[in-house]
Amino acid sequence: MIRVLARHSEGVFDEATFGLIAEARRLLADIGGEGKVTALVLGSNLSPESLSALGPRGADEVLYLESKAFERYRGELFCEALCELLSKGSPSFFLMAESEETSDLAPRIAAHLGRPLINRVVDLKIPRKGEVLAFRPVLNGYVFEEVAAQCEGGPVILSFLPSVLTADEPDAAKEATIRTESWMATKTSGVRLLEVIEADPGSLEIEEAPIVVAGGRGMGKAEGFSPLFELAECLGATVGGTRPVIDAAILPFERQIGQTGKSVAPKLIVNCGISGANEYTAGMEKSLLVIAINKDPRARMFNFADLGIVADVHELLPLLIARLKEIKD
Repeated sequence: MIRVLARHSEGVFDEATFGLIAEARRLLADIGGEGKVTALVLGSNLSPESLSALGPRGADEVLYLESKAFERYRGELFCEALCELLSKGSPSFFLMAESEETSDLAPRIAAHLGRPLINRVVDLKIPRKGEVLAFRPVLNGYVFEEVAAQCEGGPVILSFLPSVLTADEPDAAKEATIRTESWMATKTSGVRLLEVIEADPGSLEIEEAPIVVAGGRGMGKAEGFSPLFELAECLGATVGGTRPVIDAAILPFERQIGQTGKSVAPKLIVNCGISGANEYTAGMEKSLLVIAINKDPRARMFNFADLGIVADVHELLPLLIARLKEIKD
């Protein structure tokens, strides 16, 4: 049995959750195909329709734990609830997707259950029965580390980088069994929620941002990036760049996209003045919608674009920004 943490925002499940379920199905096939994939959902007042969306994505069962305590993330309560679920049914694996919340939650669960945790996973192998071999990047992605864990005695907790997760096409004929249980905490949380402050899209980590505007060498020097930041503000996006941009100290290293930077998989990425070298495209090829703007019609970036625009970015971006502002007004 494999269990997956299905993260959602007000009942809308993210793409990483669907990718986790697909990964769980592949893992289930590797260990012999026995058992089922169960999606664990923590929330409050979720509709049956939203929960049923997990069936066509590959979940055999959805276990929905309902409580007012799950309206906002609280590490102690989420850990207590998930540990109760993972202690039943003898699952072999528990899969999560890397995020700020799961970076806090995963170690809590591993420590509470006394089970191994492997984070930042990019690939898995089952070398022999009862053992899993995970691969994760180290040294800023220059090399990969192999980490082995035993699957006996409880679940191995695996936290995947969202950028490596690929969801399967939905199968409308597949339905999941949905079980709903109410939950009450056995202890009081030591954390009180005082205020919710929405993050500024421009300050989001590029791995977390749903929209990314990326600039390359074609944007020129630092002053040439001003319209890029203005476009990002109009779109509610965050800004990233290629390695030459980071090497020129125009953007900080944590904004670098590519093999030696970070891998992103936003809903939309707008590539401005980027030629499309392998080093860069390896870090953004899983983006859902790709727009490329480059004055060279032979730029390799157009091979990856859903929409390609042959134009000088310094001439096009002011027009695009003006139009976006008109639409907003």
